[in-house]
Amino acid sequence: MPEGDTVRRLADRISARFVGERCIRSIARDPRIVHLDLAGSTLVETDAVGKWLLLRFDDGRTVFGHLRMDGHLDLGRRSPAPEWKRRLEVEFESGWMTAVDMPVIGVVATADEESVVGHLGPDLCGPSVPDIEAIVARLVEQPDRPLAAAVLDQRNVAGFGNVYAVETPFIAGVSPLQPVGSIDGLDLLVRAGSALIRTNAERGPQNTTGRRLHEAHHWVYGRRRQPCPWCSTRLEGMSERNSPWHRVTTWCPSCQARAELRTVDPARIERALTLHPARNRYPVETADDLS
Repeated sequence: MPEGDTVRRLADRISARFVGERCIRSIARDPRIVHLDLAGSTLVETDAVGKWLLLRFDDGRTVFGHLRMDGHLDLGRRSPAPEWKRRLEVEFESGWMTAVDMPVIGVVATADEESVVGHLGPDLCGPSVPDIEAIVARLVEQPDRPLAAAVLDQRNVAGFGNVYAVETPFIAGVSPLQPVGSIDGLDLLVRAGSALIRTNAERGPQNTTGRRLHEAHHWVYGRRRQPCPWCSTRLEGMSERNSPWHRVTTWCPSCQARAELRTVDPARIERALTLHPARNRYPVETADDLS
């Protein structure tokens, strides 16, 4: 499933390609938008809030979508995907934008966008610096909830997906199964995750190790049963079927052992970010950093 950084970069790609262009025609095949006609309207702005994509037109309408697991957008030439997979096709003056296999798609008045994204927590990839204290407060409202489940809940924090729910605990030295209320230094863990996802949203492609593209992009994500990159212990994990939050989860039983009280390791985080540009954002990012 695309995470907040991926959706943010997608919004930026659409903006660079089509903002300011008039829609020549649109073809809507999804029953929820079958009557949508964008012909004659102009795309004026794109945005991403968490994992939600928003396309704003000059007639006061916003087309919104969520990619979930399999959805994607084809930009440029008309999509070669089978017609039944093309939920929405929009022909602009310079090319096509096609929503393929997008499971959630709809249209709403731009003034009513809160009805779509108002339930979300602080947006990690938004234009302003995330309120880390507010995020931590939301996370610990259910203190017995496993860390991974808490950060995946978009009502707590918008943008994190399974990659960051696995990678951030690893670099902080905390089990993703650790009850979120029993973690000392939770704010440092959130700051590290925020630094990673915001940097990846700006630079891309998604990378949590800072290593070159031909090397490992992730510390433990997708590496179940392989040696831990730090201590060589065999990584453990749960399948999507066995996970209470229905996501594949991986961790090191040595580096990330569960305990009654677990303390985030600041030195470990700094070591993990040594090669990553996110080190310039950690531990504190301020509004001045955006200017």
